[in-house]
Amino acid sequence: MAGQSLEDVYLLRPLNDALPTAEEKRRSRELEEFLRTSGLYEAVDEGILREEVLGLFNELVQTWVKGVCRKKNLSVEDARAHVYTFGSYRLGVHGPGTDMDTLVVGPRYVQRDTDFFGNEKHCLQYVLSQTPDVSDIQPVPDAFVPMIGIKYKGVQMDILYASLAMITLPEQLDLSNHAVLRGCDEATVRSLNGCRVTDTLLRLVPNQDVFRLALRAVKHWASLRGISSNVTGYLGGVNLAIMVAKICQLYPRAEASTVLLKFFILLKAWPWPRAIHLRVPEDHSLGLPVWDPRPGTRDSLALMPVITPAYPAMNSLYNVQRSTLEVMTAEFAAAADICTTFLHYRGGQSIDWSRLFTPVPFFTQHTFYIQVEVSADNDRDLVLWDGWVSSRIRRLVRNLEDHVRVRPFPKPQRPPVAKEVDADSRPRLLYYIGIDKRVAPAVTSQSLLPNGQLQQSAPGAVVAPASKVDLKQPCMLFVTEVTAWAAKRPGMELRVNVLRRANLPSWLLVDPALQQAAQQEQAATVIPASLLQEQRQPADKDVGSAIGASSVQGARRMAADERAVPAESTHGPDRHQLPAAKRMRVERAEQVGRVRGWLGTVGPWVLMCMTGF
Repeated sequence: MAGQSLEDVYLLRPLNDALPTAEEKRRSRELEEFLRTSGLYEAVDEGILREEVLGLFNELVQTWVKGVCRKKNLSVEDARAHVYTFGSYRLGVHGPGTDMDTLVVGPRYVQRDTDFFGNEKHCLQYVLSQTPDVSDIQPVPDAFVPMIGIKYKGVQMDILYASLAMITLPEQLDLSNHAVLRGCDEATVRSLNGCRVTDTLLRLVPNQDVFRLALRAVKHWASLRGISSNVTGYLGGVNLAIMVAKICQLYPRAEASTVLLKFFILLKAWPWPRAIHLRVPEDHSLGLPVWDPRPGTRDSLALMPVITPAYPAMNSLYNVQRSTLEVMTAEFAAAADICTTFLHYRGGQSIDWSRLFTPVPFFTQHTFYIQVEVSADNDRDLVLWDGWVSSRIRRLVRNLEDHVRVRPFPKPQRPPVAKEVDADSRPRLLYYIGIDKRVAPAVTSQSLLPNGQLQQSAPGAVVAPASKVDLKQPCMLFVTEVTAWAAKRPGMELRVNVLRRANLPSWLLVDPALQQAAQQEQAATVIPASLLQEQRQPADKDVGSAIGASSVQGARRMAADERAVPAESTHGPDRHQLPAAKRMRVERAEQVGRVRGWLGTVGPWVLMCMTGF
């Protein structure tokens, strides 16, 4: 942008560097206590066990590298590898039972395909299988980032491997040096960048303790709201870390409680697809692909770009789809409304953090659900089959989102042993996708004013969606694609059903009041097609003001526009803060008109796709 420095273009200057008040410090202490009582910090004994496991694993790796040398008739005198951690454990925000992301870096003669993966005696995969206290070995050689998952003394580890273009590794190896990337293939670069991004993040945040507490809180919120899963198209650990680090940069002296509140307020107003950067992107002329949003490029299509700070810069949120972006922005907005209210507390008033950290009522907030049932003959096959199916659910979401509003729930549900869905007691997992009618939005336009604000035009014409919806086609396409997996084994089955809320398994509704309401609802097997027909809807009046962030002035105004306290509402996510009985009355009143329109006049529309060999 003409006339702007790179710091301004990438929004790298602080918005507010005021010192925290005593009240803000007190709120941070209360926030930490809330997170501790919520069980987000591991016990001392578990931390000691992790360190012990890392030590044992490092010894195993050194023995493995020397074994590869002997097989290839090479000297073992200077043979060594290095073990690094990254992700939540390295950042210091891991909780009880959290996976440990681990990277093994070896010399060039120790290759991923022939020495890391494999069942020959010199391969690390085989060595792990013969090691006491190691269990649940799951090699994933074809993943975007190839890895081996294991449990070592009960500690879950995800192990990556990177082979550097060096015959001998130095005793001290600095992965932040860009020279380590020379001669590496893209899978190796991605493996190395886990550590490089983590370490760069810690260097770029002004206060690591503030960053850790705020990030731990945001991760907890995202998990409760059902938007914590990168593979599903939501937020993963690295995305959240970069986004929280951005707020820490904009408010370098703020307390963690303030960073948390500002996180939601700024993200509610963030003008996606403007990318979030922590630094000016670097280009070290190593020929590696880097983030490039110029028109006509693949990156120009990104919906919610969050750019990694280490070279080569990449979009860490490339999995986001239109539906998941809609879900996340709605969740940011609902959280921002709560946080704006918190900012107006005065006179030592304590914040009730439980208002923000509320589980999403997913299984009661949608009219219909798609149930994806994944089953296999045994637990081992189920792990493999589930890994494949879950990585493809984004395709089903993509096939559906043009027809209906879609909200995938990232956490698989396992039926209780005594309450299996039918007589078939084989191991299974159930995934759910909430679906509702899509209302056509108004087409509006924006123009940038000289003061950095965006001027919103009056609502324009409404673009009507398709007049008729058929969910059978996208679901069948999903089943066909998934079951064509070359590694599919006999007994691996996939079943897709479309269910009305009343027909969800009762064990999903942990609230007894909601269970009773579900049982009383008039039964309907599945969705009638007429109910899913898209109708032309009048445009909603735009009651919000657009906040400009395409200039420095607009970005600063985005952070300052927090004066209005939102009124209480029973619409959208806020309705689920109502007492259960009142919430059910509101929802049933909305449904009764629709139900009467089709009940008894339209036959049931059934979708059941079952495959298996």
